[in-house]
Formats: sequence, C-alpha cells, structure tokens
Amino acid sequence: MTMAIRAKFRQSYRMSILEWSAILPRVELATAAEFDHAMDTLSARSSGGHPTIVALYAHGHQVIIGVGLEQSFVQIQHQDDPENKPALVTVGQPQADGAVSFYVLGTQHTEIPRRNLIPTTTARRLARQFLTSGKVSEEAKWEPA
Repeated sequence: MTMAIRAKFRQSYRMSILEWSAILPRVELATAAEFDHAMDTLSARSSGGHPTIVALYAHGHQVIIGVGLEQSFVQIQHQDDPENKPALVTVGQPQADGAVSFYVLGTQHTEIPRRNLIPTTTARRLARQFLTSGKVSEEAKWEPA
C-alpha cells in the first residue's frame, strides 16, 4: 500500500469527536445520528444558568457550538493552520449589542457577542451539516472570528 493510499485510508476511517467537558472523556461519533443523540443529551443536562460551549472535531476542523440557551452560535476553525486560516463565526443580528456568557467545556467563562447568536436549532443544523459534508453551510452568514 502506498503512503498516499494509507493516508486516504486513515482519513476515511477517522472518527469525529465531540468534546463537552474539561474532565470527562470525549465521545467518538460515527454518524450524524450519534451527533444528534449526544447533543440532545447535552442539551437536556445544560441549564440556562450555565450554558456550555462544546467542540466537535471533524474534517480537520474544530467546530464549537453553544448549548443550553435558545440562542447559540457556531465557530469553525481549521485545526492544522489556525494562524493562516482564520476561524469563521455565525452572524445573527449584526446590530445587536452586548454579550452572553457561556462556559467553554463547562468550566472557563467566556462572552459571546450577541451579534453572533442564531437560533439553537439552526446552530445544531449547521454543525451537523459540517459533520456530514466537511463544508461551511451557505445557510448562515459568517464573518472572521
């Protein structure tokens, strides 16, 4: 087997991973249905008082999404070359002021600008589409993060 074929073989069987906690193990995802199930479980555990940012690793990218509120966001970052390939983040209402608190992997507080918030159902759909296609959806507006 040539090196190119081996690389393609490894790439085609690499599992996507969902990271949702700084202390608990990551979850391997083989299908979009497993992603949906994991996100349903996390959403049920999350509360409006402590919304969490989870990370999906798929297609050489990190896709972060907020869980636990009616409004969320998606940010997509290339893992291999983040300095030369800037992250993209959703834009919901460009004129919105202020920020919303989220907790990265449930622990580290961060603020997400309200301008980047979109309905949670849309955010989940965008993350799911990226998981299945490896492409940034044209359904949403995006800007450099």
